[in-house]
Amino acid sequence: MNLKIIHKDLKHGKIKLALETLDDLWHLQHLIRQGDIVTATTFRREQETGDKIRPERMEKIPVTLSIQVENVEFHKHSNRLRVLGKIVEGPDTGKHHSFSFELGSVLTITKEWNPEDLRRVQEAVKAAHRPRVLLVAIDDSSADLAVVRQYGLDEIGTITRPRAGKRYSVENEADEKKFFHRLAEAIKDVTSRENIKTTIVAGPGFTKDSFASFLRENFPELAKDIRLGDASYGGGAGLYEIVRRGLVEYVSKEDRLSLETSLMEQFMGEIAKEGLATYGINEVERAVDAGAVERLLVADELLRSNQENVSKILERARKTRAEVLVISTEHDAGKQLLALGGIAAFLRFKFENQNC
Repeated sequence: MNLKIIHKDLKHGKIKLALETLDDLWHLQHLIRQGDIVTATTFRREQETGDKIRPERMEKIPVTLSIQVENVEFHKHSNRLRVLGKIVEGPDTGKHHSFSFELGSVLTITKEWNPEDLRRVQEAVKAAHRPRVLLVAIDDSSADLAVVRQYGLDEIGTITRPRAGKRYSVENEADEKKFFHRLAEAIKDVTSRENIKTTIVAGPGFTKDSFASFLRENFPELAKDIRLGDASYGGGAGLYEIVRRGLVEYVSKEDRLSLETSLMEQFMGEIAKEGLATYGINEVERAVDAGAVERLLVADELLRSNQENVSKILERARKTRAEVLVISTEHDAGKQLLALGGIAAFLRFKFENQNC
């Protein structure tokens, strides 16, 4: 399943989309902005005629509405995207209405589509065909699970192994098997629900190896999709270490999260050695005007909040053949970029008046 473009009419600024994954909802959050027109079918109660008798019996009927967007809210834990605005076409024109989009929803967005928006639509369509990856960071006391999504890690939960002081080795072994069995069932549930093809299990010590052996013996179907890796920690820190080590990228060469994490690590390395890199709106704009930018990174939050000014910088950068990448602030690399002003650039050369 993947984001579907049902109809595209850029002459009139319309793209009709069908939403089928949680990543689609996240992309939509960044595509829909204040002032855009969103059209979709909603269900409203029939208007009463005559006496108001038994209003609770009035049935809901499908109604197509167009609203001018005022606010967009992404609720990733409930798998919903709320779009609020004023009705501009349909019943009750002028009143406020909110759409609640979820997996399976169909909507039409009417707007002035800039290159960033069109690129995001194409990326969402393309990315939906990549295999999903589940991460498991395991040590001898617990295992944390997370699904790699395009916006970052979606942490599923923690499976713990109870400890009760000094135990005989036989009891410890029984506890370990119970722990492994619960973890295997959790992996089986998530991989089935999320249509995941590969699970990366990583952590310190030999627990991951013991778990892999347990799977081969007791869950052979799961075992064939497991890839082992090294990590210094279990828990949440271990999950992000798996990404930083490039294990996800190794499994899925086109993985966006690994790419963004790797780019920010490279960028910080350039800054540390006062190399070919700069950051902040004023500095990046000067670099763009000098034709010195090779690759430009911009935080999605900055692009969303300062759309007009930032878009002009990105457009000028493209005219000098610079590559532009929008970085998600849902994960650590994006937050790091946001702390640097939300925009940064790898340079072709150092330019006059550069502030390093």
